[in-house]
Amino acid sequence: MTREEVYALHFLGTPLEIRLFLGGLILGALLGAVYDIFRAFRMTFRHGYAAVFVEDALFAFIFAAAFYGYCTELCRGQLRFFVFAAMMIGFVAYIATLGRLISGLAANVVKTVRKTIICLGKIAKKAIKLLCGVPYFQKGEEKFKENPCVKNGF
Repeated sequence: MTREEVYALHFLGTPLEIRLFLGGLILGALLGAVYDIFRAFRMTFRHGYAAVFVEDALFAFIFAAAFYGYCTELCRGQLRFFVFAAMMIGFVAYIATLGRLISGLAANVVKTVRKTIICLGKIAKKAIKLLCGVPYFQKGEEKFKENPCVKNGF
């Protein structure tokens, strides 16, 4: 194989490479949005080191799969470093700019929903306690003082 043939096989052409680079930027920004989901979840719920590790490993797998799929479909099956660099630039640009705003908003929305669910749960618990007199909802030793079924003649 001559030098020109090898060069022709590896060179995609400048217009295609520019489009691939711009597509990599957009894909990196979209992956930044996916990472925001993980960030909002972390800001809302407490995590141990193991959970953070699993989330980061899952995101690394998603990023790698996106890179591999992008290169397989659009780069003639060749993994290209400039595509990876474009994805990283898009990801970092998103996280540094729009990601800060969106992850903060998403965390606030999730916190609000969580507080609402907890509040509704407390209201439902009090309503059941008042309406039914179920001993399960009473605190401490009061649960076992007397059986409400015997009291009512059952």
